[in-house]
Amino acid sequence: MISLTEKSLIVGNGPCAMSIAQNLLSRKAEIILVAKDANLALAENLEVNHAELLANVRLLACQGAAGNFSISVDHDGEKLSRTVSNIIIAEEAARDPNFSHYGLNPGDAVLSLSQIISHLEKPLEHASLQGKKVLFLTGLSEESNPVILEEIMRSALVLQSDLDAQTYVLTKNLKVAGNGLEALYRKTREAGTVYVKFMNTSPEIRQKEDGRTEITFFDEIIQQHFRLTPDVAVVDETIAPTNYLKDLAELLELEKDQNGFPQGDNVHRIAVSTNRRGIWVAGTSRGVQVSTEEITDAGNVAISVIRQETLTSKTEDKAQIETGRCARCLTCYRSCSYRAIALDPVPVVIQEACERCGVCAAVCPGDAIRLKGLEHQDIATQITEALSQPAFSEIGESSAHPFLVAFCCERSASQAGELAACMGHSLPKRLLTIPVPCAGAISQAHLFSAFSNGADGVLVLTCHEGNCHSEHGNIYAHQKVRQIKTLFSGTNFEEERLFVTTLASNMGKEFSEIANAFEKTIRELNSKNNS
Repeated sequence: MISLTEKSLIVGNGPCAMSIAQNLLSRKAEIILVAKDANLALAENLEVNHAELLANVRLLACQGAAGNFSISVDHDGEKLSRTVSNIIIAEEAARDPNFSHYGLNPGDAVLSLSQIISHLEKPLEHASLQGKKVLFLTGLSEESNPVILEEIMRSALVLQSDLDAQTYVLTKNLKVAGNGLEALYRKTREAGTVYVKFMNTSPEIRQKEDGRTEITFFDEIIQQHFRLTPDVAVVDETIAPTNYLKDLAELLELEKDQNGFPQGDNVHRIAVSTNRRGIWVAGTSRGVQVSTEEITDAGNVAISVIRQETLTSKTEDKAQIETGRCARCLTCYRSCSYRAIALDPVPVVIQEACERCGVCAAVCPGDAIRLKGLEHQDIATQITEALSQPAFSEIGESSAHPFLVAFCCERSASQAGELAACMGHSLPKRLLTIPVPCAGAISQAHLFSAFSNGADGVLVLTCHEGNCHSEHGNIYAHQKVRQIKTLFSGTNFEEERLFVTTLASNMGKEFSEIANAFEKTIRELNSKNNS
């Protein structure tokens, strides 16, 4: 049993938050569980010896970094302060019924999906649906999702099997790719649920004076017109972040996805990570999820907390700001996606938060940020030492074998280069690969240094857009290359000698093709200049 020594703050009051709390408490961790709700009924079964439970709480402020977050909360009008090692966001997402999307008003004959689920769980309302005709509307006004569809199918199955009701599901795209949904779909069909799918047409929906819904539609499969007047119409729901969840994302400076959930659309954030070390997001706080996925998230959070406590990092490997050279322009502060730059009052690097991506050093206009291994002299030394090695110096004339330098993101292109070599793909004989923690760490000075120290051509190989661990580093790299190419266009220096593209770590064959094609281009340029 691993015992955790630091306190973790859990924000939430649903099943996922309670599961996370139980996981951490079972490992003898100390937690502070806070919820904006006044009721913490779900927390009754927690081992409270190592837990502080605070209801009716809202976060007000957060400072510091992983291992030492200072937070302020409003607790029933009283301001409280706490220090925690980790912050875990496990708020429940909002569910908004789509009545207006279908031009319907809620009532006894028009229910939301949550309402029908609640009715089926209560004996009195459950019995009132006996033998009724129930119609579900989903995915007709906006794209549906597997979570909503699963709830609809489970409700339809209960209605068909237990209450002898007749159910209909009107939809466009049927999202059955989730775990077990295809089997559930077949089961509902066997029980008698009728599915009507629309591709080129849409149903006409009208609410009658008695509150019931009249649906007129053309069945595209059997090519016939139909009219349905169900006893109960059920509308689907949109799952979205609550306003409080959005506020938390802003307060904690977390990147958000396209729907506003506080976890960026970035493969490196899977499963529960955010752009800030020591802050995790789980369950429906990070997107639309089924209950089994929330349970998985709860376990992943516990693993992440354990891993953070056992990791050690060397301060000397992190970015350092030379205050004497710093002009306080705040370029580093604005460019750091990990929020590892603090104003105290001048910019300083929070060592515990720094991910050593090097973006801040590359964008600093005053060259005031140092990062071990990425100094301009470090890069120049690598190049000159490589040129002095027999593997590079004894091959032959540069016109036949030009000297190429490839700056490669160590999470993608560098691994692709290693894969190309392992797989036996051909590579240029005088290609020097320089791994960098992020393509965003490559500065204009690095590129000019490569050329001034003998490179005939320079490659910049980044991760694909959306796959950058530091979120925007690959974009910065492409911008720098474009800027330098613009400078080259005003001189006699060929801009083809500098090339940037994207690669994933599993693209060994593509790495070989790109490098060989680039060598051919540079060889032709050298031959042309020597003729």
